Amino acid sequence: MKQSNQGNNGELRVADLDREWVYLLMAAKKMGIKAEDIREFLNGKTLQAM
Repeated sequence: MKQSNQGNNGELRVADLDREWVYLLMAAKKMGIKAEDIREFLNGKTLQAM
């Protein structure tokens, strides 16, 4: 998260995170990685962390 956004309301920070996810998913798509593969990977990591 950009340091300039710290201290602003939570909505701005959530919007910034949403943009980051969109950017990452679009970059992954260009590399041939499907969004579902990313979801499965993150779900697996979440389960491991628990």
